[in-house]
Amino acid sequence: MATSKERWEKNIHVLDEKIKKFPGFVWQTTWRVGRDDPRRVIHAFKVGLALTLVSLLYLVEPLFEGIGQNAIWAVMTVVVVLEFTAGATLIKGLNRGLGTLLAGSLAFAIKYIAQETGNVFRAIFIGAAVFVIGAAATYIRFFPYVKKNYDYGVVIFLLTFNLITVSSFRVSNVLKIAHERFYTIAIGCGICLLMSLLVFPIWSGEDLHNSTVSKLEGLAKSIEACVNEYFSDVEKEDTQDKSSEDPIYKGYKNVLDSKSQDETLALHASWEPRHSRHCRYPWQQYVKLGAVLRHFGYTVVALHGCLRTEIQTPRSCRALFKDPCIRVASEVSKALVELANSIRNHRHCSPEILSDHLHEALQDLNTAIKSQPRLFLGSNHNQATNMLALAAAHARQKQEKDHGVSLSKALPFAAFASLLVEIVARLDNVIEEVEELGRIACFKEFKPGDEIVFNCETPKVNVSQNHLPSTDGAE
Repeated sequence: MATSKERWEKNIHVLDEKIKKFPGFVWQTTWRVGRDDPRRVIHAFKVGLALTLVSLLYLVEPLFEGIGQNAIWAVMTVVVVLEFTAGATLIKGLNRGLGTLLAGSLAFAIKYIAQETGNVFRAIFIGAAVFVIGAAATYIRFFPYVKKNYDYGVVIFLLTFNLITVSSFRVSNVLKIAHERFYTIAIGCGICLLMSLLVFPIWSGEDLHNSTVSKLEGLAKSIEACVNEYFSDVEKEDTQDKSSEDPIYKGYKNVLDSKSQDETLALHASWEPRHSRHCRYPWQQYVKLGAVLRHFGYTVVALHGCLRTEIQTPRSCRALFKDPCIRVASEVSKALVELANSIRNHRHCSPEILSDHLHEALQDLNTAIKSQPRLFLGSNHNQATNMLALAAAHARQKQEKDHGVSLSKALPFAAFASLLVEIVARLDNVIEEVEELGRIACFKEFKPGDEIVFNCETPKVNVSQNHLPSTDGAE
């Protein structure tokens, strides 16, 4: 049994190793974050430059004499308002400015009403006003539209109103202080808008557009890789504990996790000005398309699950249906890639997106299944008996040291094939939403010369970590 001294030395050694590895870990993390999305580096420099500019209110003597100690509010405004995209900065800046303006106006009105009365009535009036306005504003925050668009502005309104109203009871020059604070906040918001809109602007609309393209390409890659692995002649090791490294999982993960991101990007994009000839993005249509893609992705998840089930159809049985299944998956993947190229290039889909090859592959799959009725229905026994026999055979197989015993039924493959057909059926819904997007956004017409590039490389999505709901304080 190890002594306390040995345990102490072991702990010291482990700590020493961690300290030695820490600089390398920090460098790798820093490099990876910038490599995944170089715009993060640009945004960091923009924030640094904005803070430097606003600090001149303190550092330059003439500016400091004109504004005074209230210059700190400009610095705080830059810290909490300047966001990653132009739309996020606009919505926060306008919320902060509007909330401050409304709160100041209301506080001035209350001060004007209460200033002609005695101190006792004035204190009661101010206390009642703080209670009523605070309760009403807090309740309004629960309204869905207000919570979605103006929640930050209401928080700023509450903060500013209480600061001005309560302090006006003791401070005589509170109106001057409020004016100076409003000016400094306006300066801070102006610097934020300048940096967001004019210095290497990052548009939420383009991020939403590009993430939709990546999701379509990711689904295409997942479907084809999943079917190819299912019919592979090589037994693959179980990777359930390494799902994050599975390329099939990576392909549809971004689709399943995209609801909050799509809604946030659409909200921010709705505040952005027209910035290019391709900026007529129907934001809510992108959100609808994202919802359809998630329902499509659920089927891909189920298809992937067929590769991980305990009961598997023997590979000799799968080989009977390999060609039509791979052809179906290939045609579906080509259709998804064509949809992705359609959105990427702002053009309508090819009229032949659902080619005759897909229908032929489905017909061949149907014919192949019908040609092997005993694999699915067995002899005269009912399907429940077949399933019980399948489970029993699987249990016996698990007990055998060698793998000479193989399952004779093909019911698991029937589930796989039905999911593949379901993917084809849900593909129609995806095509309809993309065509509706193209109609609303006035995509250019498809020309016969437009090539359909089939590329199933791993898609790269760089926006998921940059648009998380903000947890900034409401200073």
